[in-house]
Amino acid sequence: MALRDYPSFSLLFVAAAAVILLFAAGGAEARFKGINQWCRTADYKALCTQMVKGATTQKDAIANAVTTTLDVTLRMGPLLDGLGAVESNLPNVTKDAVVSTCHDSFGTATDNLKDALLYLQKIDDPYTTLDRIQTAETNLYGCADAVTQMGGRWVNTPLARASKVIFKFASNCLAVATQM
Repeated sequence: MALRDYPSFSLLFVAAAAVILLFAAGGAEARFKGINQWCRTADYKALCTQMVKGATTQKDAIANAVTTTLDVTLRMGPLLDGLGAVESNLPNVTKDAVVSTCHDSFGTATDNLKDALLYLQKIDDPYTTLDRIQTAETNLYGCADAVTQMGGRWVNTPLARASKVIFKFASNCLAVATQM
């Protein structure tokens, strides 16, 4: 027998689907309560909401996220020497190489974040803005790569902990920018 012979089954199915959709929609709103609209795809939503500082447009959200990530990266730079010195799982010779690589990585990331702001605010080029943010995020991973390539363990060391914080900022920054 065909389903058309059972109209109550079809109506029951449609009603159940409607109820499920209503609950799902309500749950999604509850899940994002207090999260800025530009941070819904971010890995670290609460941090992202702080980073975008109440932005109501995507351009403002990107600018705020980039500026926050840039500030954190600039503050980390002077700390790299001290953090590298306490990396107990690296031989002394490689500590200097790792710190040098981290300085280069953070410096290049800083330049790319500054470029992202320029392309966003002055040139109004969203694609180059996104490219610079993505490149900055990649540069920030260079420090972690240097530690592991030099024989260190990227575990619970001061440099690893500090870099993980910056990775969160960079990841959120990219999440906001990719919603263009």
